Amino acid sequence: MIVKIMSILLPNTIGELIAKHRHSGGMWVTDASLYMLWFEFLAISPSYELARRFRAGKCTPADVFPTDFDRVLSVFDDLGDIQKILFRPWWKEFGLLYFGYQGNRPAVTQVAYAPHSKQSIPDHSEKVAQYYDGEWVEQGRQRTMLLAVPVGLPEGKMIRQIKKQLAKVKAERRQLIKQDVKYPLVGKRHHKDVLMRYLGMAWLRSAMHTKSLWRVGAKAKVSPTYSPELDPKMEKVSPGDRYDREMLTIIASRALLRARMISENAARGHFPSHATCYTALDFDFKELRQRIQRRTKWQEREVERINREHST
Repeated sequence: MIVKIMSILLPNTIGELIAKHRHSGGMWVTDASLYMLWFEFLAISPSYELARRFRAGKCTPADVFPTDFDRVLSVFDDLGDIQKILFRPWWKEFGLLYFGYQGNRPAVTQVAYAPHSKQSIPDHSEKVAQYYDGEWVEQGRQRTMLLAVPVGLPEGKMIRQIKKQLAKVKAERRQLIKQDVKYPLVGKRHHKDVLMRYLGMAWLRSAMHTKSLWRVGAKAKVSPTYSPELDPKMEKVSPGDRYDREMLTIIASRALLRARMISENAARGHFPSHATCYTALDFDFKELRQRIQRRTKWQEREVERINREHST
């Protein structure tokens, strides 16, 4: 089941995130694939699923609500029900609106051009004013250096001289000014492969919720050291494998805890973060398996429907 889920979700999302998905309608982001992962962690979040059922009027007396449920509902009202929507239409409707920076992406901009002239001195004051009133504002009022570049210089010499001018600017001033967004990414270093490993571990655990945790860790290859040492299908564990099994159980348990924290923080508008969320709900892996199966079947039908429409 986990292989099928991955084959459906990932090629239809990360693989299709070309440049046009990063900027549109006066909004832009740096890396749309991280928001795909946010989308997928929301899909497994217990709190986000509770918010979906609450808004649909499908909660029961047995449901337990976190004390910060209002926060989860606020995020759900912004980002919507992601159980029956593909990433691309979701991104088009919600992504840039809530994750994107307003305005234009910062870029090198031509302010004016001075042609060769022996008789007159160019007056670019109006163009400079237009730049500061227009593009400079749209790009977030970035720290900007105006240079006079003789375009006839050899390219190598031109680049060296520009770099020399930039080197005069203090390092702390050579950082882009990030505009405020409603749901910014948390932290500076985002390891997508690690996030995928945690997400895959949660998927696989839901598919193998009756199996020993070390078997799930072995099949998910959660540890490059211990997973290859154990066959998840072996009937008995030999005494020599006992240490590997115990270590793999610990590593798999930690990965699941991080997957849970990431998903529950995502439901509260913070991603990617595995910091302790004290109001996080627990995974119900049997229920999660059913939810993933329903979502996957719906996605398969939706992809088929879209393909049929585009083939006619």
